[in-house]
Amino acid sequence: MTPKERWPAVLDREKFSFRYGGRSSDEFLVKWQQTRSVETTPGGKIEHIAYAEAGGGLNVLAHVRRLDDFPAVDWVVEFENQGPEPTPILEDILALDAAVAIPAAERVRLHHAKGSSCRIDDFLPQTDSIAPGGDMLLAPAGGRSSNGVLPFMNIQRDGGGMVLAVGWSGQWMARLNRDEKALHLSAGMERVQLTLHPGEKIRTPRVLILHWEGDDEEQGNNLLRRLLIAHYLPRIDGRLVMPPLAQCLQGYFYASGQANEQLELTALPKVAALGADTYWIDACWYGKGREWWQEVGTWTVNPDRFPRGLKPISNAAHEAGMKFILWFEPERVQRETAIEREHPEFLLRCEDNPDNALLNLGMPEARAYITDAISDIISESGVDIYRQDFNFDPLPYWQAADAPDRIGMTEIRHVEGLYELWDELRRRHPGLWIDNCSSGGRRIDLETLSRSLPLWPSDFPDICGLPYGRGMQVGDQCINAGLSRWIPLFGGGVWNFTPYVTRGQIVGGFTFGMHIPVEDFPPDDDPENSDQQAIAAK
Repeated sequence: MTPKERWPAVLDREKFSFRYGGRSSDEFLVKWQQTRSVETTPGGKIEHIAYAEAGGGLNVLAHVRRLDDFPAVDWVVEFENQGPEPTPILEDILALDAAVAIPAAERVRLHHAKGSSCRIDDFLPQTDSIAPGGDMLLAPAGGRSSNGVLPFMNIQRDGGGMVLAVGWSGQWMARLNRDEKALHLSAGMERVQLTLHPGEKIRTPRVLILHWEGDDEEQGNNLLRRLLIAHYLPRIDGRLVMPPLAQCLQGYFYASGQANEQLELTALPKVAALGADTYWIDACWYGKGREWWQEVGTWTVNPDRFPRGLKPISNAAHEAGMKFILWFEPERVQRETAIEREHPEFLLRCEDNPDNALLNLGMPEARAYITDAISDIISESGVDIYRQDFNFDPLPYWQAADAPDRIGMTEIRHVEGLYELWDELRRRHPGLWIDNCSSGGRRIDLETLSRSLPLWPSDFPDICGLPYGRGMQVGDQCINAGLSRWIPLFGGGVWNFTPYVTRGQIVGGFTFGMHIPVEDFPPDDDPENSDQQAIAAK
């Protein structure tokens, strides 16, 4: 059986659906005026299929990309109100809605993975059998796309399978429901029920379908990684962005409370001599000296810690042949910070979490403000890699801001705004690339991966309070093994210099995350790692 015979419903054409004014799109979409155009792109082509409602109302546009070198297709669908009045309610929008005939006796397995939850088993592989009558629903927690579950999955049947990936950096969902005759596949946002105002346009999550042949599901995962490297992961001047070997003193900051120019300039040449190619400053450089998390929303360099700004540090890094990475958390705004005082209109609030406000990236004025602020710091500080963190769940804020006839709109605009923020920063700074953190690996999806790499896929040591030793090593290795089944390039933290620890953490790239004085750390509990004591004795 060929892939086209095995998965005809999702290989021949894009499959999506929605309800409009209470009616299913299956009832009317084929009757609407349809136009098609084809755009040739490197490695394939994009077909643009437009469906126009009679009378100039709703316009539905699917952008379908097919590749020459992989059995893959991806698409994203847009809805635009081209009429003079608000549309009827759009709801149940499924970017993927397909049914594949499968005999009841055939075995079907779903291979997927946990996402990041700041646990020792982050990204642990999962396999579930889907028998007739089976129903599997996958969705993240709280509005960050890989919070608890990874939006990549591999559906295996006899002789081959299909990888499904969702590109949406918000609250997506994917469902696999099987009856005696077919497997039903659907994916999209978890909840949308809204009217579009005249001139408004929204988009759906992106869907990627990749077919593979064979009896081992790893053939599908291997093909996915090759596909991501060939066509999705970010490039600069045509060259694939690679995770760095970096040094960061944030562990020292947590242990000592100290951060300043002298400490950074003392450590930098030493790690450059060890072979580090990137110098990293995390959440200690901004505000006025309160706890780091209390200062998010005041994006100015702390004058007591860095009276000359950050440029002396980036200059030293560049002179040593290193790049410079700088941390931000622009979407979270704490009380009594500059943005809250000066622009409260930019903020979304939630009664359950009054200390944290969400910067509304769906508001053009708010997005322009933060884009300019970040861009200025990138220029003034000589930043090569922009690191964006995101340490709380946005979904309650989006839901609280939605009107009853606009459910899902705040999330859509925020996610679209995130992509516009990142794309604009890359336009203004052509050599810049992006590190996507989000509490350590909680916003990894097809869209973020096309713009960024995750250099810190889990915060589990910080949250769990694990001592240095085997627990941290097991967690790191679980993360690496689990995430690398799906994502080819990412980073992580090395917590001491022993060969076992370092080799267990080397993936695409890694960061020395330990507090520098070796005597502060006990030796590993593995006798083979006794060279830690030798290092401490020198």
